[in-house]
Amino acid sequence: MTEATMIMSENYLRDRAEDCSRLAEQENDLEMRSMLADLEMDYRAKAVHAAAKHWRDAPRYFEGRYA
Repeated sequence: MTEATMIMSENYLRDRAEDCSRLAEQENDLEMRSMLADLEMDYRAKAVHAAAKHWRDAPRYFEGRYA
């Protein structure tokens, strides 16, 4: 597998961080909330790295094909 197929975009990582934040707000279990907060911070750090490397979403297979 090539490196390009393993790269996640900045937008994807930021979206996952927002998902974790939203889930943490809804979670009653303190331990689970803490794990979600840790995961959110990890996603945000990876998003900063992806932004620095200018990683973007790959084009979709059908994008523009029948337009």
